[in-house]
Amino acid sequence: MTGEHTPPWVARRWLQTIPDRLHQCAKRWRLEIGERLGTGSTSRVFGCVDDEGRSLVLKLAPPEMRPDLEAAALTLWAGRGSVRLVDFAHDIGGLLLERLVPASHLPPGDDAVATDLVARPLMELHAVQLPASHPFPTQLEFVDVWLDRVRLGGESETAGVRLLDQAREAARRLCSEGSSAVLLHGDFIDKNLLFDGTRYVAVDPIPRTGDPCSDVGFYAAYHPPAGDIGRRARSLAGRCGLDRERAARWAAVWAVGEATETWRPDSRDLQMWIQSDEAASLLRTSLEPG
Repeated sequence: MTGEHTPPWVARRWLQTIPDRLHQCAKRWRLEIGERLGTGSTSRVFGCVDDEGRSLVLKLAPPEMRPDLEAAALTLWAGRGSVRLVDFAHDIGGLLLERLVPASHLPPGDDAVATDLVARPLMELHAVQLPASHPFPTQLEFVDVWLDRVRLGGESETAGVRLLDQAREAARRLCSEGSSAVLLHGDFIDKNLLFDGTRYVAVDPIPRTGDPCSDVGFYAAYHPPAGDIGRRARSLAGRCGLDRERAARWAAVWAVGEATETWRPDSRDLQMWIQSDEAASLLRTSLEPG
């Protein structure tokens, strides 16, 4: 496992501890651990079965990903728009989760259908009442964490890297405008939306508190095709009863982060979009004095 890829902001020595963490989880929860699920480069996810025969999922997350916050958010959501948390081992960084079946992703090729499918879980996530005392950081606090991570992993010749400082200021401006704060998923994107046989639910949150339009923007910036980012953000915001233009402005911010790398099949279109007049206008709007 030591040869596997991890993001530059995750300590590589964490990979060396995975076998021991798996052993501890198996012993604590009486699990038979099976195959690795997915190809994520940050956390490690495995199928497993407990001693009652339940099919579950074990997720091991490095400290940098704050698995304690993920567990706290999943506890609050309690399956409303999200996967259910079965148990959490803080000392191991292990989350024991329900297993979603068939765990399929959004259907490709129909943006309008996908928007309809994700609106419900997003509204359910945002409807959960935040307690007066909670551990979650604010969106404003997260912006600099996000900036550091995408800068470390970014490809220097991309338009996204060149626009990072502008995106950061745009995000700070949006955070300062005083919209209502909800518990955000924080990574509400295609790969984290899975079908459970009845509906789509969200997995792998990076929770924080802030503007609900931010989650809309995250989805719009990630979902293909890249040329429709602004329209997609406005459409999903409308379905959720949120401010369409704020959602589009957040989408422009997160699209800059997406465009710091070129792994996406639509990377060329994404690079073009964030350099377009539309994206420039959305980022400028975020910077204009109120």
